Amino acid sequence: MSPVGRALHHRFESVCRSELHRLRRKTACLTAEDRAVVDALALEVAGGLAARLDAALDAPEAGAIAPAVMRLFAVTPQNLEECK
Repeated sequence: MSPVGRALHHRFESVCRSELHRLRRKTACLTAEDRAVVDALALEVAGGLAARLDAALDAPEAGAIAPAVMRLFAVTPQNLEECK
């Protein structure tokens, strides 16, 4: 995975966990096991999206879009350093 891909994966996971935490009251009726399944599925989807985006950025013709993707998903040079 590229440095940008790792940063995207970290960013997507962070946003996903934040949203899952924010939705805790709405999912309070779920059992702990069901909530764990929902959390795992959401994190798997977020990871899959990051991986597909990383693969698209890895294509030879995609070099020009990397800065736009980084800006769109708030990936900064600092994020890149943190994910090494």
